[in-house]
Amino acid sequence: MRLPGSPLPALLLLLCTAAPRCLGATTDEADPNVLRPGDHQKTSELTTKHSVTEFSSSVNSNVVVEKPTTIELSCELSGSEAKIKPPIEVIWMHGEENINSTEFAINNTESKWHTWYKFDVSDSSKLGNYTCIFKSTLEAKAIFNLKVPKVKGGDKPMVSYERDTVVMKCDAAKHKPVEWIWYRNEENNKVALNDSLMSSKYEITRKHANESKLHIKELSGNDSGLYSCEAVFLVGKSQGNINLSVLSYMVPLKPFLVIVAEVIVLVSIILVYEMHNKKKKARAGEDEKEAEQSVHLKPEDTNGVESDTTRQRKV
Repeated sequence: MRLPGSPLPALLLLLCTAAPRCLGATTDEADPNVLRPGDHQKTSELTTKHSVTEFSSSVNSNVVVEKPTTIELSCELSGSEAKIKPPIEVIWMHGEENINSTEFAINNTESKWHTWYKFDVSDSSKLGNYTCIFKSTLEAKAIFNLKVPKVKGGDKPMVSYERDTVVMKCDAAKHKPVEWIWYRNEENNKVALNDSLMSSKYEITRKHANESKLHIKELSGNDSGLYSCEAVFLVGKSQGNINLSVLSYMVPLKPFLVIVAEVIVLVSIILVYEMHNKKKKARAGEDEKEAEQSVHLKPEDTNGVESDTTRQRKV
């Protein structure tokens, strides 16, 4: 839809008016304007504002939706300095598809253009990116990302040992899913653990609505792998992942055993060397004694021969 009128100003102001909160707005758990599950009769309007000063720029806004509600997305282009000459075309898109111009509204004055799109979010098909575009020679646009609350799984891989018990936790911050489902990822398949008959192996607890815990008992090496927790909201699903590594008790002992083996080898080499030196010294001592004995025997043997010869001559 094109807008005739005065030259195009340079400021784009985005407004998100919706029943759930918009990310970036400051809220508190006791805030009466924040919708909670079960507050079907409560209505609220929270606003997130963004602005750009160049028409080649774009701004982004996240809108968190956890239950069916009515959303109103609003974009405003205003300013005092003329940048681009009209006409101006206003476009709304959901993903890659254009939204029919009869479904959104436009209002413009001499210094401001304002457009808004109001619709019902009843299921996941209404989530995704919504973009408003003010288009002329150049364009200014804003992107609203409608999504269910994010689920936090494991930031780091979990490490445990065989025969131990491990507890995995997922939470959705202040949001309250209607259901939690745990999966174990095996190659390209996801195996649901909620309906598992192995109650002695897996246990799922939910002390609070916004969190869920998976207990895995009697761990073995086969339990290593990727686990997923899925939070089911009324308008869609969100997933968190936890990677588990199960180690044998021999694994932490390996460095110690290697050190012990090296020490044993070193001590053995030292003992063999010492024994060899002792034997060498003992042989050297025996050789010295034999040499000394031979030196003492030679004069005695000579004297005996001479005396016998002298006696014979006298006779």
